[in-house]
Amino acid sequence: MYLNKYIKCLQPTMVILSLFLVSAVHAEKWNYRQNSKINWFEYNAFAFTEAQQKNKPLYIFVYSDLCSWCRKLETETLEKPAIRALLSKRFVPVLVDQQARPALVSQLGISLVPASILITHDGKKLLRFYGFIKEQALLDALNKTLLAWKKGEILEEEFGDQATCCPVPPHAGQSEQSPKGVKP
Repeated sequence: MYLNKYIKCLQPTMVILSLFLVSAVHAEKWNYRQNSKINWFEYNAFAFTEAQQKNKPLYIFVYSDLCSWCRKLETETLEKPAIRALLSKRFVPVLVDQQARPALVSQLGISLVPASILITHDGKKLLRFYGFIKEQALLDALNKTLLAWKKGEILEEEFGDQATCCPVPPHAGQSEQSPKGVKP
């Protein structure tokens, strides 16, 4: 009899504890680099050399693992098979973690994440956009930019939606050295 009362008292506690454990498991820190199926390059001289040797533009993706809009873009757009294939075949994909490289992010002129910059190996900006973008819209933008670049045209387009971005905190540290002095 006392055991039944004891068990009944414990039931609400067990339910609360179970809910806490479930939410703790789901709240584990997101790490895009570890979860991505894209073979991302670091932002360094090797990536620029790779782009030059393979005659491909660089697709630079600046993100933060703390940004919900970055995660939405990563999971709902960048990791789609058509986008992954296009980035792998036609670009040198470069990943820049805003938290790990704030000086570089500042140097690139990024104040909102997610942000994407398409540049040539010698630093000519082809396209810059920020915020969430759907798969088909990204495919269209990338293909349009590639087509213009192959014709020798530099579009230098910019677009974005601030409502689908996270602000980047200002950085007051030393600047990083860009490969070959590139400043997109």
